[in-house]
Amino acid sequence: MATTTKKAVNELITSLRSLAPKRAISYGEAIQVARLQAARFRRWAEADQPDINLIWLIEQRAVPVHFVPAHKLSEESGLTTNAVGGKVQVFINQNEPLTRQRFSLLHEFKHVLDFTDGDHLYERLGSGDQKRKELQMELICNHFAAHVLMPTALVKSHWFATQNVDLMAGLFNVSPEAMSKRLRDLGLIERPEEKPRTYFRQAGAALGDALCCAA
Repeated sequence: MATTTKKAVNELITSLRSLAPKRAISYGEAIQVARLQAARFRRWAEADQPDINLIWLIEQRAVPVHFVPAHKLSEESGLTTNAVGGKVQVFINQNEPLTRQRFSLLHEFKHVLDFTDGDHLYERLGSGDQKRKELQMELICNHFAAHVLMPTALVKSHWFATQNVDLMAGLFNVSPEAMSKRLRDLGLIERPEEKPRTYFRQAGAALGDALCCAA
């Protein structure tokens, strides 16, 4: 395991940030940057096994990580902020399952990476729609977390050997839901077939009366 002194972790953060261009980027470029950062993160952590050890990320003090009750996060999974003492810190919902906490920890670490330059880096996202921009930023962080926890090469090699979602989830220390999504994204399992759905827009009492009569 690489050293996790403040200096070493700050150097890691600088190294990962350097993979992003010094300009506004598209959503597709941001996804690619997240993948590159995830791969370098794994190499730095010397993680060659499916279940990456994240204890060092919890214990490092360059960016303090705090586990707090759900109500302090308004029931959200995590938060990255500098509003507490003027220092960037990460807060994780301690009431969620451990596999969810691992995902949230990495999701928030991606927010840490983007904290300094994110406003400029992502200014083109959303095409002027702020809510869409915020959603895309969250998806980028999810992408980073998924690639750290479930890197493509390892997932493929173990999937071909196991062909079992629950076993894969255990090997990678993630939830079965997260593993299923990763396998679908990689085209290793099929997406569930959507069931036909029907929606009615009521047009007043007359429609209701007609449906009652038809019944």
